[in-house]
Amino acid sequence: LMLGDNVYIDDPEHRITQRYCYYRRQARPEWRAFAAATAVYAVWDDHDFGTNDCTSSPAPDRPEWKPDVLEVFRQNWVNPAYGGGKDSPGCWFDVVIGDVHVFMLDQRYYWDPKAGVMLGAAQKKWLLEKLAASKTTFKVLASGTLWTENADKKGADSWESVAAEREEIFGLIRTHRINGVILISADRHRTEIWKLHREGLYPLYEFESSKLTNIHTHGGNKAKTLWTHNKGNFFGLLTFDTGAAQPGMTFQAIDAHGKVLHTHRVALNEISFSKEGAAK
Repeated sequence: LMLGDNVYIDDPEHRITQRYCYYRRQARPEWRAFAAATAVYAVWDDHDFGTNDCTSSPAPDRPEWKPDVLEVFRQNWVNPAYGGGKDSPGCWFDVVIGDVHVFMLDQRYYWDPKAGVMLGAAQKKWLLEKLAASKTTFKVLASGTLWTENADKKGADSWESVAAEREEIFGLIRTHRINGVILISADRHRTEIWKLHREGLYPLYEFESSKLTNIHTHGGNKAKTLWTHNKGNFFGLLTFDTGAAQPGMTFQAIDAHGKVLHTHRVALNEISFSKEGAAK
């Protein structure tokens, strides 16, 4: 699951620059071998959508360069679907892997903090309806930017900038008693684990890992995270044991040499509601 800043373009108005950045990546034999052997699903973040920390507008064609950037993205990522069609474009989609339902979210195309909009009307409706109807044991909400209210930059480049929309999603989980929701995110150049608390809702665990190849490093917050690490390069591995006597999900941070840096398991009963409706 590639959650954005997959390539660093930072030039949304020039197609040649965008294509060059993708071709440069695809020319690497390591990437070609990886993509040929592994299913790869991708959404974008600021550096492959626009420029650093960029926002957008709720209008599908403003700024006017958005449709062209999306077309180049579509040409380079073989996702199972792309947004809501011609009238509501974007790179969001969902995929079911075994007993896990993954929602890959586009949080750049419509993001306007002043309007309180992250997903846009069509994508938000799609997410809320799909999430409420999902029957899998686990549901993964994947975002290119951090969910936690304790993100860097006082939350300006994260879901905290549209807190009401984020709480609408969390409220749906509570109202519909949706079990097994896991949050994953990227953007910051480190790997870390957050634990979000909401009244009447089980703890929402957020796993962020986004320093696969980047040299530039962002510092973590040891006081507010369950675990943080930023040395070297690494990726996050999610393993779901849905058939176990006590089902759960295990997150592992693994470095470029294959060393497991950290392991954290979340049991399904910790992220489930009781029969009476309260979070366990």
